Amino acid sequence: MHNKTIKMAIVFALVLTMLMPLGSMAANNDADTTTDDKTTVASTEDTKDSTTDDDEDEIKPITDEEAIALDTCEEVASNDKLILYADEDNDRICLYVKESGKYWWSSPINIESDDTPIEGSKDGGMKPAVRKQLASSLAIRVGDLRQEKRSESSPTYSNRARVKYKKDSKGLVVTYDYSRREDVAVKLVVHYELDDDNLYVYADSNDIEEVNPDPVEGKILTKILLCPSFAAVPAKDIDGNPTEGYMIVPDGSGAVINYNNGKTNYNTYSHKVYGRDYTTVTQTEPHINQQAYMPVLATVSGKSGVVAIATDGDANVTAKAQVSGQNKQAYNTCYFEFETRGSDSFFMSGEGSNEITVFEKNGKIKDKFKRFGIRYYPIDKDEDVNYADCAEVYRNYLIDEKGLTSKITDDKTNFYIDLFGGVMKTKSIIGVPVSLKTDITGYSEAAKIVDKLENKGVENIVANYNDWTNYSIKHKVSTEVNPSGTLGDDDEFFDFVNDKEIEVYPSMNNFTMDSSRLGYMTLTNTAIRISSAYSRQSKYSPAFGVALKGVSPALVDPATYPKIFDEMIESYKENDIKNIGFGDFAFKLVSDHSKSDPYSREKTMNTIVKGYKKAQKEVGSVIAESANAYVLPYVSHVTNVPVYSSGYNITDYDIPFYQMVIHGYVPYSTKAINASSDIDETFMLALAAGSGIHYDMTYKPASKLKDTDYDHLCYSNYKGWIEPAAEHYKASAEVLSDVAGMTISKYEISDDNNTITTTYTDGSKEVEIVIDKAAATATVDGKEISLADAMEGGK
Repeated sequence: MHNKTIKMAIVFALVLTMLMPLGSMAANNDADTTTDDKTTVASTEDTKDSTTDDDEDEIKPITDEEAIALDTCEEVASNDKLILYADEDNDRICLYVKESGKYWWSSPINIESDDTPIEGSKDGGMKPAVRKQLASSLAIRVGDLRQEKRSESSPTYSNRARVKYKKDSKGLVVTYDYSRREDVAVKLVVHYELDDDNLYVYADSNDIEEVNPDPVEGKILTKILLCPSFAAVPAKDIDGNPTEGYMIVPDGSGAVINYNNGKTNYNTYSHKVYGRDYTTVTQTEPHINQQAYMPVLATVSGKSGVVAIATDGDANVTAKAQVSGQNKQAYNTCYFEFETRGSDSFFMSGEGSNEITVFEKNGKIKDKFKRFGIRYYPIDKDEDVNYADCAEVYRNYLIDEKGLTSKITDDKTNFYIDLFGGVMKTKSIIGVPVSLKTDITGYSEAAKIVDKLENKGVENIVANYNDWTNYSIKHKVSTEVNPSGTLGDDDEFFDFVNDKEIEVYPSMNNFTMDSSRLGYMTLTNTAIRISSAYSRQSKYSPAFGVALKGVSPALVDPATYPKIFDEMIESYKENDIKNIGFGDFAFKLVSDHSKSDPYSREKTMNTIVKGYKKAQKEVGSVIAESANAYVLPYVSHVTNVPVYSSGYNITDYDIPFYQMVIHGYVPYSTKAINASSDIDETFMLALAAGSGIHYDMTYKPASKLKDTDYDHLCYSNYKGWIEPAAEHYKASAEVLSDVAGMTISKYEISDDNNTITTTYTDGSKEVEIVIDKAAATATVDGKEISLADAMEGGK
């Protein structure tokens, strides 16, 4: 018994001895997750002493001038308008505006002294780790390719890297070296350069080094956050007063997020610019929201603001914003997150198995992208900066850098109409179900609808005619002007298309295809997902939102786009058709991960731009639906521009930012008013945004559309809409015709959201239009116009 007791004591002692280093190791690992790489991990006693010293020596907030005067801060570049300062010890950059005396910092200067209460925080304020993140000038995310991981890290900020500043002739070059960290192992270089009126921040893909990109065991760079805290605004100013201002996000028409709006329990704003990548196919239906069409953000406080434009790598960028109190931090920030590599998911053994995530890992980042860049444009005014001032900055960028020119030739208001030709419908023939081409709006019927509108006083009609070839009706790739006999004869088609009283755009939409045809095969012309599967665009159950069984349409791979553009343009020229449209190409952007000819979204974007540019030059006028920013310089009309945002909880209200950018340069319309759930509201918002009116119309009754791809157009039969469409047009023409060629210089919304005042200018005069939604009136330079006749809606 005595020996047994001794043995038990020895075993117990050994177990204790083995456990002690494990606990110590765990403690050290935990400490390292919140400790700067440059510092040694402190012991518990050292931490307590440090805390005591901090309490005794309370950090006081400093002014911008005091921050610039620090010994660690120096001037690195200047021009007639701006000065660039750098503070390497504090890892921050400052943009100084000479005329206004305004300072814009890459990270807050009083982050350590900020005592803003944070809900849920034990000590009442921000945690040290959060302060270090906000003080960082860069962050990255990394994908772990190990089979047991297959995950993406949370952002790793520059406070965890070795950061080296170096001056050059244009400004500053900063090296961020994470290579010592096994969990990151990335090194990159960021340039900060002064241009004439902006600060240009960019990272060249050639300067990105991934230490271990092994496709089986490696770590790859997946995201870059350049200056994630640039122009961050604290919850309160240096005197302790709440800050006031707002941020603009490019959601749908545009949306505003007020500083300190108290919406701390909602998700932060995060929206991929130019829409999702349709090559990736989700198992459940994606959320229905408005698209972000422009790579632009803005933050404004009083008479000063900054507009940030993602100028390089914008095909793979996400716009983000958060307010003080969100994510347990005390600042209002908006910034861009660039994606360097995408990801996809699939089920190895069917939907019942575990979901597997795969990262894009073929090739190097420089093979897809040349550069990731942002330009920061400071704005200063004698009065408070308006949303339209921010829009003007982006419009000038499109003019100066992208070649945007005005397409406005007359002071007139257009009326836009989408007409739908034919569709496949299953019919019973001798008891056998057969899918047949079915006419919905034939050529002569389309002409009749236009005649009826003109007889009611509608002028300046712009008609977009869809699905008018046999291939289009069958949902195959269609590239030749070959009118379908199902809709009428060729003479009727060309009589309608060449009608001198209206603009008709016979469009072809070749984004997807249901089946193959000669020259365009689903086997060889379908985009490939990251998972190496074909990209089939699932249809989803209306009730449950899950993908329906069966063969879905194939996504046409972007390597096929040049052939489609070339064949369409050549055919339109041969038939002397001066107007052209390319359907979804204007606003849907995809990638292709085939081994032979891969396409990044950026390469696809550049291919689309070349196609639209060629069409404008060789055909004439191009119409675009819901156009992304990169096609705007090459189109004559933009349809389906929303007057709403997605309505995310974090946003406070909507503004027509998109319309403010292009008004006076490219004519545009709303989404179809007769498809709206609130026709009167949409109509008045259209007037406030300077927008043309848009309707969807079909000739055949709604019963003909049942169980076809047109069943979503059940509202569109022309008979119920001719009268209200005419009233809407007459009202919009009376209100907006005189300002068609002007730009929007100011947009104001009353506190009760009932009155919207839009100011237009041509440089020499201004016109003020006030829309009173409650009274249903429009006042144009003091002249009141009743909108009552246009407020009845459809029948």
